Amino acid sequence: MSRKTEQALETTQPVAGFGATQSALLRLLLRNKPGLTVDRIAGEIGVTRTAVNQHLAALERDGHIISNDKVATGGRPGRVYALSESGFHRFPKFYDAFSLNALEALIDNLGAEQTTKILEQMGRKLARNFTAQLTGKDLNARIHAVVAILQELGFDASVDEQTSPQEPPEIRAYNCIYHTLAKKHPDVCTLDLAFLSEAAGVEVEHAACMATGANACKFRFASEQKG
Repeated sequence: MSRKTEQALETTQPVAGFGATQSALLRLLLRNKPGLTVDRIAGEIGVTRTAVNQHLAALERDGHIISNDKVATGGRPGRVYALSESGFHRFPKFYDAFSLNALEALIDNLGAEQTTKILEQMGRKLARNFTAQLTGKDLNARIHAVVAILQELGFDASVDEQTSPQEPPEIRAYNCIYHTLAKKHPDVCTLDLAFLSEAAGVEVEHAACMATGANACKFRFASEQKG
């Protein structure tokens, strides 16, 4: 590797979870959203085509980039690589800080009680976006579908089957997409509870919460569906 390439990689801000070369590659694609060819990537970050192809294969396998055939200069088709949605999400967006400021502004202007009502409305409205995935299912199937939706939203969630067939399964979530916010303002969990209740069609109990020190958030569902 040339000294120029080493210096370029040393000055590239790392992307969490990736080495220097892959960080440089991902940032290059971030700045060239239509995508780039292998030759262009190799030239920009100063490594061989073979090395670039190896990194691209690993990143595409893990879902961080996508590739498409595209007509390049000279009219010949070439393979172009671009960031996937997963790849975009590897870059920090400071959601925690923004969400905390927004929530505290609501509390300052409307009061805690009114803010909690707004969070409940937001949770129920969010659940209605997934009506097509939930309609026509019994409670057990709805809970399993809800877990799949939570995973789409960024939660590491799973179904915890009960020993009694009369009891609906519980949901465990091992991460929280606004954990920092919930630790300071536990009422933000109202959004989760409203979402789960609306999606499942039953009342939900927040049986354990990571914001108060639990290993996972646990959500327990009532047996009878709401009218």
